[in-house]
Amino acid sequence: MEPCVETFLPSRLYARIGWAALAGSLVCALCGFRAPLAFIPGFFCAITGVGLFWLSVRPAIRIGDSQFNMGERAIAWREVREINTGRFLSPLVLKIHLTNSRHRLLIYPGEPERIEKLLFQLRKHSQFATFDGVAYRDYWTWLSMNGTRSENPVLDQPVRMLSPEEEDEIERMYRKLKAVGRIDSRGTDPSDSSHED
Repeated sequence: MEPCVETFLPSRLYARIGWAALAGSLVCALCGFRAPLAFIPGFFCAITGVGLFWLSVRPAIRIGDSQFNMGERAIAWREVREINTGRFLSPLVLKIHLTNSRHRLLIYPGEPERIEKLLFQLRKHSQFATFDGVAYRDYWTWLSMNGTRSENPVLDQPVRMLSPEEEDEIERMYRKLKAVGRIDSRGTDPSDSSHED
């Protein structure tokens, strides 16, 4: 990997909440000896704790100039063809499509600021990729039209496809068409004029 590398580690919060979930499952198990229904929430707390521990030990993601690493697996930026975001923002789940029909699932359980920065870095370096169906050049053009000047754009902010002037022009055209009732008044049927006589 290159000397200039940014590392994204999982948040420690996942491990802390995992310990709390395991403690809750232990309490529920102890209560279960007197009230057997307490074993049910104890089971769910234990499953939640295991899931949180699994997230807390996810491999680090390292971003370099020519490639990024997910643990020991290195992926060159020129291989990335699509980056599709999942429903979750924390942990971040990305479906990455690579050349030769290969797929990778990137799971990053980090703080919201680190998630935004990781997404920014992935989008900045993946020049041959689309982001949720939007091409690289279009994504950054639309983002600049949206007026976002910070390095880390807000994740849930929609991308503007039109400038305010274009939106006003479309609104004027729509009102004009609505007032006229049809697109082209020259295309009327000649038989209509005979009915008017």
